Amino acid sequence: MKYKLSNIASRTSLELTFRLPLMYPNTYKPNLIIDGLKEQSIPIITMHDPKHITKGIWGILPQDFEGDWKKFQKLKTTLHTNRNDIANNILYNEALEKRRCLILVTGFYMYQLDENEIKTFLVEKENAAPFSIAGIYNILEDGFITCSVINTEINDLLSSEKNLYDSMPLEIPQLFKNTWLSEQTAFNDIKHIISKPYLTKFKIQRIAS
Repeated sequence: MKYKLSNIASRTSLELTFRLPLMYPNTYKPNLIIDGLKEQSIPIITMHDPKHITKGIWGILPQDFEGDWKKFQKLKTTLHTNRNDIANNILYNEALEKRRCLILVTGFYMYQLDENEIKTFLVEKENAAPFSIAGIYNILEDGFITCSVINTEINDLLSSEKNLYDSMPLEIPQLFKNTWLSEQTAFNDIKHIISKPYLTKFKIQRIAS
């Protein structure tokens, strides 16, 4: 989960699920393993354009930044953040108020240490249905979008003393989609969403490491 997501949804499935068109349909490709350490783009819906599915580079950079993504990530990995980081880090706090996004996936990865063996698990919805996770984004000087996943505490279904991490992406269900993307939503309501995660169901399958 720390550095990998999954999105195997077809273009049609993604557009039907979120009832929005892809802005760049000819460049959209499903990807079983989205490795954030390799500067990859992921499908997102932004506050600035909530009527299209666009794309953002996973790993947020400062607003209006002109530098190199890889060099910045070597200094600070920004694939994920959480409510505590957002409150105390200049990279994130303004973005939560002004530049929220939905990151569209079909799953994320988890890792466990079991009898000195690292086991990898893919966490998905039933039938690998697409869903959205909370994100924030910044827009670079050249117009490209970079984004980070907002994490929350791991839920009871996924909790285990064998887990290597105690966090998971914060899901934003369809019920709260418009609230999350709206400029009219009170900031205290946004803080409430990230502090009180929506309880949801996932299925977990072990995959070859």
